[in-house]
Amino acid sequence: MKTLFIYEKTNSLIELKEAFNKKNISVESIEIGKLGLLTEGKETTLITNSIKIEDFDSCFLGAGVQFTRIVEPLLDEFSQKGIYCQVKPDAYTILSNKAFQLTTLNSHGIKTPNTSVFGSAFFINSSLKEFRFPLLLQVFDGYKKIQDVLVESEKSLLSIVKSIKSDFDVLLLQKFFRKDLDVSVIIGEKVFTVRRNWNKERFEYTKKGSSMTLSESENENLIKACKVIGTEIAEVKSIDGHIVSLKPLIDFSYFQEVLGKNLFESVAEFFEGKLK
Repeated sequence: MKTLFIYEKTNSLIELKEAFNKKNISVESIEIGKLGLLTEGKETTLITNSIKIEDFDSCFLGAGVQFTRIVEPLLDEFSQKGIYCQVKPDAYTILSNKAFQLTTLNSHGIKTPNTSVFGSAFFINSSLKEFRFPLLLQVFDGYKKIQDVLVESEKSLLSIVKSIKSDFDVLLLQKFFRKDLDVSVIIGEKVFTVRRNWNKERFEYTKKGSSMTLSESENENLIKACKVIGTEIAEVKSIDGHIVSLKPLIDFSYFQEVLGKNLFESVAEFFEGKLK
């Protein structure tokens, strides 16, 4: 069995390779920034010095949503050639757009915070009476979040919106929960959760957090959210059963420090099951 690692950063790469090797899965890796795709007619091929897609049984993709344009045709190629990847075609398109992500989850009956989406600040004034504060304001330019701030009143909202100088694609106003934040890693059907408590005095979440076991229904909801988006391995943030965000990159070192569990082995075990 042979797996291709396509990665963005070298963090945790050595540990992940070792975990795969222990499962008798050989690994080759390539940095996504050095990867190219050539499309001729209906054929798409990797542009590298030595790697051929056909040589691999699976691919572990460790890249952020900023690489969506190169990732999506690559995922299509994996799918056509029967090469397993933990992320399915179109998943990055959804993940790279926060509004699209929330809408997709909602359409499948998965709870998310009440959210208003604006393409222009001009329309916010006419909607002020509908808002209940505090609100979380997030501004995106494409996949990139350019502003993330807690708004506590109508006056502060108007002031913040007026101060936005740069162009943006989407502005989100989202219900804010004064409750603990659960950050979970989903690996297939397994869920590993860290709870970051809400600090009322500082009006923020604790940085480190502690190990937490969610209820069976909460775990099922997180797993379903990943499947709806199209990924079997992801990091999901949730508050009081509401999905706040979902991303493909996992901070393995953070979860290992807090939980004391080797998630590299869990990923390798999951891939081993898929390949067998």
